[in-house]
Amino acid sequence: MATESAVDAAGCHPYAVGPDQCLVHNGSFANHATIRRELTAAGVEFDSLNDTEVGARFVAQRLAQGVDIETALKDLCATFDGFYTLLVSHHDSFAVVRDAIACKPAVIAETADWVAMASEYRALANLPGVASARIWEPEPEVVYAWTR
Repeated sequence: MATESAVDAAGCHPYAVGPDQCLVHNGSFANHATIRRELTAAGVEFDSLNDTEVGARFVAQRLAQGVDIETALKDLCATFDGFYTLLVSHHDSFAVVRDAIACKPAVIAETADWVAMASEYRALANLPGVASARIWEPEPEVVYAWTR
């Protein structure tokens, strides 16, 4: 649920801003109102007051400008203040990034066949093949991306 807007169904995750992109956000963007104004001035339209939507629309705008998912998330880290762990899926990619402090939990399980991410290992514990998965915690401000 949203932390910087009304706690209702409109603030639930994943937050999709188009047919081929969604963002899941654990944390809070402190400067989301400023970035929302900048995006609105650039012609971006919003559906909610949710800070997650601001992050999702920012990433969507960068992707529409032709950058890849890794660059879009590096740009987000340079632009957004706050604490967060993000997961972004795009039509052919899946990416994770954490803020510089990395106070929001994240764990990744990775095999040759699949990648999964959660806040806690127990959410991954019953996945098929997890016993042989590489289990790790993403580093702060490092973008991890997988493509098909």
